[in-house]
Amino acid sequence: MEAIKHVIAANGPLFTITFIALSLTAVTLLIWRAWLNHNAKTDLDQFMAKLQQTLKSGGKNAALEMCAEEPGIVPKLFTTALNTCHEGKVATRNAIANLIELEILPDLNFLLPWIVTIIKLAPMAGLLGTVWGMILAFGKISGATRVNPSDLANDIGMALYTTAEGLLIAIPLIAVYTQLRERVGRFELEMQRATQMALNLLPQMASRK
Repeated sequence: MEAIKHVIAANGPLFTITFIALSLTAVTLLIWRAWLNHNAKTDLDQFMAKLQQTLKSGGKNAALEMCAEEPGIVPKLFTTALNTCHEGKVATRNAIANLIELEILPDLNFLLPWIVTIIKLAPMAGLLGTVWGMILAFGKISGATRVNPSDLANDIGMALYTTAEGLLIAIPLIAVYTQLRERVGRFELEMQRATQMALNLLPQMASRK
């Protein structure tokens, strides 16, 4: 507890509030993005088996209803395929590509730019604290013939602590952001696989009313 009080005293109220706000915002964004990624997942093989069975037993309308009830991004692709299957393979491929580019990928990248912003802001805030602390320290040195080192402790503490705190926020965020970008890449591969499966299933879709 004493250590926390010491850090807060060294930071000053402005930088303390800034780093707390950045930390809480980062945690909120990460939890939100993780929840969205969880909801976007679909077991493609299991979904395909269910879709083919539904298409065989209930036809196209039953398959559309099933896709509407299933979570994740894959059912959206097959909904588009089912709605455009009568227009031919090229039209269906273009419709799926538009869906991925205009709707799915923006959803998968949602919040990631804000996480990058915090990654950049945290070290910059730390650097500002460093510069400000040194300005205060040199101001005391220039205004006195003899300087007590204890009088400079808070200013030097601000210079050191703010830099460390900015890095402590940014470094873990960089690691997590890299994993989130990798997850988007895996979603893209899954969408390519799902698109190919949907195109291969077009004759069966078109023949089922």
